[in-house]
Amino acid sequence: MGCLFKWEMKQTFSSKSFWILGAALVTLPAGLLLINLVFSHDFTGYSAFLEGLNNFNAFIIFLIGVFAGIHVTGSFDGRKIQSAVMAGNSRFNILVAKFLSFMTAVGIYSLIGIAVSTAIAFTAVGINGLDESFVRAVIVRSLVYVVVEIAYSATCFLASMFIRHLGGAIGLNLGLMLTSNLAAQILLNFDWAPDFLRFTPVGQTMLVLYDVSNKNIALALVSSVAACALVVALSYVKFRKEELK
Repeated sequence: MGCLFKWEMKQTFSSKSFWILGAALVTLPAGLLLINLVFSHDFTGYSAFLEGLNNFNAFIIFLIGVFAGIHVTGSFDGRKIQSAVMAGNSRFNILVAKFLSFMTAVGIYSLIGIAVSTAIAFTAVGINGLDESFVRAVIVRSLVYVVVEIAYSATCFLASMFIRHLGGAIGLNLGLMLTSNLAAQILLNFDWAPDFLRFTPVGQTMLVLYDVSNKNIALALVSSVAACALVVALSYVKFRKEELK
């Protein structure tokens, strides 16, 4: 497993798409935040920080499906998966290594993108407007948000396992991300919805912005782990008996 993961990460870091999309996910949310700060003087440092998180999630919705499509379909088109199977590796280990490399990439994107936007927010406006301690309001919230974004992005990994055509995978991923995000926003208008959405990564991309209570942090982490486990299970059901050409 360790060797497979190292091989996957080497392939990921050598991919131009990893660096291009990474640059986009860092610069675009940061740039949008800067524009908002220039044209609005209503921000505190804390509200600018939350705006940065929201901006990052918006660009994840549009861009992570492209990375997932390339990451998954490229391995099949380039016969990398087939070669790993022929070398005697179990399909489960291959799948887990592929998924872990995807999660690691999304985690790197999220950590750097959120860190850059956070630095801009507090440098431009100052460290003010906090309604809780800096550690809980900013550091803990940011780390939990990274985990939630990884789990939310896992949707695209699963879809790409089922749709092996690159264009089709990207299109389906974008549709799933936009639809799920829009549905969550609509549902939040109902009083009963937050209690349900707390158990979903897409819901937590919105709820973590306003709630970092111990209960919600625990639910966000548990739901994220459960979502990732479900993605691996469903992907393996599809992959374990599939004929590799």
